[in-house]
Amino acid sequence: MKKIVLIVFALIAVAFVFTACDKDEQVIPNEQLPEAATAFVNEYFAGAKIISSIKDKEGSTHEYEVKLDNGVDIKFDNNGNWLDVEARNDTQALPNTGFILPSIVSYVSQHYASAAINGIEKKPDGFDVELTNDMDLVFDVDGVFVRVDN
Repeated sequence: MKKIVLIVFALIAVAFVFTACDKDEQVIPNEQLPEAATAFVNEYFAGAKIISSIKDKEGSTHEYEVKLDNGVDIKFDNNGNWLDVEARNDTQALPNTGFILPSIVSYVSQHYASAAINGIEKKPDGFDVELTNDMDLVFDVDGVFVRVDN
């Protein structure tokens, strides 16, 4: 009997955790994205349409996850600044790299001519760049190459 009570209690606890997590993430109308996020999509991915927008609670602030119909996913901070941009298909190049520091784009084209940028993530100390050949490169905040990341 003790086992049954413990199992039931565990199931209720698990259900509560999943329910609580669901409230942190909600699908929102595209019009509720921060203005800067909408402007970014319109400037750098003008031909693409937003197919979903999700507002995700991160600590005391929010992040926004946007999926485009061209296979690109973008994560924005609470103010609409991009944090992470990547193609869903690991071998697909980002259709526009105009928002990436020119020194990063230049380094990739000079040293990895047969690959392209598949994704980029802003970090406090720089950028993580994923290439279509499955390599990960790390750059500092000024776009200077630091290392290949394994």
